[in-house]
Amino acid sequence: MKHRHHVQLADWYKEVSTDIFKLAAACNFKPTTNQQSKLFRAVQDGRQAIAVRSGQGPGKSTSTGIVALYRLLQAPKAKVILTAPTMKQCKDVWLAELRKTLERADPLVQNLFEATKTRLIVAGDHDWGVELVTATRPENAQGYHDPNMTVIVEEASGVSSAIMEQFEGTLSNPNSLLLLIGNPNTRDCYFFDCFYTYGDRWYCMAWNAEETPASAWFDPDRNARLAKQFGRDSDVYRVRVKGEFPHTDPNCVISAEDYNLCAPKGGKSVAHMLKLARVTGGSHAGKYLRQMGLDFARFGGDENVCMRRQGSAVVQWGFWPHTDPNDIVDLSFDWQRRAGWSDRNTQYVADAGGMGQGVMSNFHSRGKRLFEFHTQAAAFDSQRYGNRMTEAWFCLRNRMVDGDCHLPDDVLLQRQMTTRQYYMDRKGRIILESKDEYMKRQGDSPDRADAAVMAFYPLEIGQAQVIRKSGGKSQTPLRQGYQPKEAQQHTVRVSRR
Repeated sequence: MKHRHHVQLADWYKEVSTDIFKLAAACNFKPTTNQQSKLFRAVQDGRQAIAVRSGQGPGKSTSTGIVALYRLLQAPKAKVILTAPTMKQCKDVWLAELRKTLERADPLVQNLFEATKTRLIVAGDHDWGVELVTATRPENAQGYHDPNMTVIVEEASGVSSAIMEQFEGTLSNPNSLLLLIGNPNTRDCYFFDCFYTYGDRWYCMAWNAEETPASAWFDPDRNARLAKQFGRDSDVYRVRVKGEFPHTDPNCVISAEDYNLCAPKGGKSVAHMLKLARVTGGSHAGKYLRQMGLDFARFGGDENVCMRRQGSAVVQWGFWPHTDPNDIVDLSFDWQRRAGWSDRNTQYVADAGGMGQGVMSNFHSRGKRLFEFHTQAAAFDSQRYGNRMTEAWFCLRNRMVDGDCHLPDDVLLQRQMTTRQYYMDRKGRIILESKDEYMKRQGDSPDRADAAVMAFYPLEIGQAQVIRKSGGKSQTPLRQGYQPKEAQQHTVRVSRR
């Protein structure tokens, strides 16, 4: 009898450790068809990077609890890291829900797992189980190199990019899984990027609570109440019910929808650019229809960026790290020459702070029309904007809202433009967050976005600082055939008319 019992137990263990649906059944849990079942299949099929954005109600914590149990059975001493923005969310929400699952489970499951107030232990082995970690500091996410590692990130939209990138490093471990799940509360997060920027690396799914059947934990009438109170197209309804990101973050200058309107993808992109490159009028076109915006690198990891605008479209752009700004200025002169633009009809708007101050004389000696752009200089509309860079960003934002410009379809440019935040000062003026503030949040410098903003800066709103001198040569003449190292350039030919 004892031998038969061990054989039956071994067969049961083999079943639940290889089939997550049989484990769910042993926990007396029936997954929903198009939501939880889809997640379970992705886990069982060996997907390594999974992101789930969900409304409130589809049973996120219960589902990830089943995933954690299944992953722990994959190998002896397998480890699951459960993380969330606060320890309260880890213990009082996720682990508490897992304890309820185990209370409803088959006695065989109950005997295998032990849930304390702070962790889950498998087979009495304290090196085998679930560890709770708060997602507050990058160092909390370091040092996990075990095989069969699972990291589950609850309330993923509240976890910083720096911490997410540390956890993403665990994907190099054999048989690893990184699962991000939560309500899509904000666009300014790594969780958002998984769906719209890094989609090629992530298996993404959305759980719409409108499609969730009624259950002991979910009342569909809640959806109707929210729709009546806020409206079905409100951000509240989108986030809490549909599992969709809000239309725009309240403190971000530019929304992703406005960016996508001005940077269509695929074959539509060139047609859109050609149309707007020929725009010579309109409420935002301005006097200077041939303009270049240049942003110069401040530090080694930053980029030098040049954007060439014709009409209402960026028609050529490039970015160069680890390159002398003087060489970038020379390259912009070459772009002007190749495009057939005269000095009289070409306007340069160049970042004159930091490294940029040392290259201003190159424009003067070559007789170029130059506006030295100082980010902290007073805005022309100083009652509304706290500085010139803020004014420039909102000028471009207004064009984008009207669909009156074309921008490159570039992942990094999109992220920089749609995550830059602003605030109000004591005088009620709008202040754009500084580069340093942005870099602290996002980890990179918004060089591409700043160059685009300067390319569209409407100089007619104030007195342009135009300096023209006849004769003279650049301090660093353009070398024949010169291309800066690590250059990436994008050009589309358009009519000069």
